[in-house]
Amino acid sequence: FNNELWRIIGIMNNIEDSEGNIGSHIKLIRNESIGEYSWDNKASGIGSSTSIYGSNDWTDSTLMEVLNKGAYYNRTNGVCPNGQQGLTIACDFKNNGLTIESKEMISNVVWKLGARENQNASANIFYNAERGNLVYKNHKTIWTGKIGLMYPSDYGYAVGDNVRNTCLSINISDYGSNKNYKCYSSNWLNNGIHQWTLSSLSGFNRNNFFISSNGLLNSNLTSGSFNIRPTIFLNTNIILEQGNGSKSNPFLLKKLS
Repeated sequence: FNNELWRIIGIMNNIEDSEGNIGSHIKLIRNESIGEYSWDNKASGIGSSTSIYGSNDWTDSTLMEVLNKGAYYNRTNGVCPNGQQGLTIACDFKNNGLTIESKEMISNVVWKLGARENQNASANIFYNAERGNLVYKNHKTIWTGKIGLMYPSDYGYAVGDNVRNTCLSINISDYGSNKNYKCYSSNWLNNGIHQWTLSSLSGFNRNNFFISSNGLLNSNLTSGSFNIRPTIFLNTNIILEQGNGSKSNPFLLKKLS
């Protein structure tokens, strides 16, 4: 996808698109990070931000703007959020931003923005919370758009091998490499990097969940700069043209006319 290696998170059912249609969509995540940027870092008083650290409402996130309207979406160079009080850093996506063909393959869908009060929960509990209505004060519970990030539950469910059942029964915050379990080394979404997720803490205006480099789920101020792995839902008119899904022979996607 997009002339790059992306990974299939899964086939997601009951996804609503911007026109109200309910269906099943393939969910993809970019295999590599596009860089380290803030999740949101708007200055206090701008949009939903009430501090120098930004806000955890994705609907007006500075990162959301870059991914859906800015330099990444338009395959150009520009500026990306980096640090407190609206600071930016130069970012260049002329070689790895979205192509016109790729954008036509992405479905404009409703993303659920439910939060949790802390990171101490299993993948299943997070999955239900992400689709719930618990958010910080008046923050939005849904967002309609094309480019998001993985959920904590996506990461939680990505564990495999013979430890899968054990890992799914424990908190994602216990997946780390310093634990006795092998949830870290058996998780294909773990890249050994700090990476943002889409989900926020319900009790704070400026804190969001991320996957740490040692594999556990934690939280941080949204102004912190962590790795970004764009995540999308494919349109339903996409076919797998060739390949067997392996890294050496990946699926190649084609849009039906």
